[in-house]
Amino acid sequence: MKYSILVRLLVLGVMVTGRVIAIDVLSASELETEELFPRIEAVSFESASLKKTKRAVAVLPEEWRSIKLADRRVLVILHGRGRHERSLVGDEAIRRQLLDSGLFVILPDGDDGWYINSPERKQDVYETYLEEVLAKVANKYDLPENGKQWAIAGWSMGGFGCVNFAERHPGRFAALSPIIGLLDFPRNGLPEGQSYKVPVERFGSDEAEWAAFNPLNRAEQLKGMSVLIVTADQAFDRTMNEHFRDRLTALEIPHQYVELKGGHTFPVVRAAIPLVLAHTQRVLTRN
Repeated sequence: MKYSILVRLLVLGVMVTGRVIAIDVLSASELETEELFPRIEAVSFESASLKKTKRAVAVLPEEWRSIKLADRRVLVILHGRGRHERSLVGDEAIRRQLLDSGLFVILPDGDDGWYINSPERKQDVYETYLEEVLAKVANKYDLPENGKQWAIAGWSMGGFGCVNFAERHPGRFAALSPIIGLLDFPRNGLPEGQSYKVPVERFGSDEAEWAAFNPLNRAEQLKGMSVLIVTADQAFDRTMNEHFRDRLTALEIPHQYVELKGGHTFPVVRAAIPLVLAHTQRVLTRN
């Protein structure tokens, strides 16, 4: 069943910390849209999971309405901490690259939620919210359900989030591209200058519980996906990415590992976007 033909009052039951949260997948007409730039729209809706108004940005290909469903390719990009759903389209160079990619690009607003269902803040179910926002945007723009036509990426917090989400939803995406992501996190014991303070208000203070969120510990779930890892030589996340690369190698999961010049900065994200788009296009075109 495709998102485009979902019945208006279809309710998805999602298990969250032992509870069922109802996600109402509304018809496209009940979403509010605003044009930010030509072929770039902000989509607003009342989130059933977070109980507040949320927004995502959709970047649309040229003549997108005439593209057959089987030929539609989708890239989800998750923003970093302190950024938002408009950060990429607000950069002129990146905006042009996204518009020229031929992809449907979805940019959710993830707040500071790390794209997880927090064990500490029970109301902050940002993994469930990500499921919700992708379903709503897919319904609005008639996007395919086939995971071979979807890819996911993200930077920094979003790099952690995209890998964590892909692992928890095996088969949902064909390509994965974390940029300067925190891929061996949350944890203690990393070298000085190669670590990041764990937000205990999100992850809690129980280090044993942290292990359930660390993408390194579920990397086997990425088998069958095409993985591109991008970090930078002066980035604090470099060691985490090296650990994740080594884990994929041990699991015999094919991947690309790219180390750019720079730190854990937005200019590195800017330099990485063309690599992510090329990787996504190559993988999704062959599927």
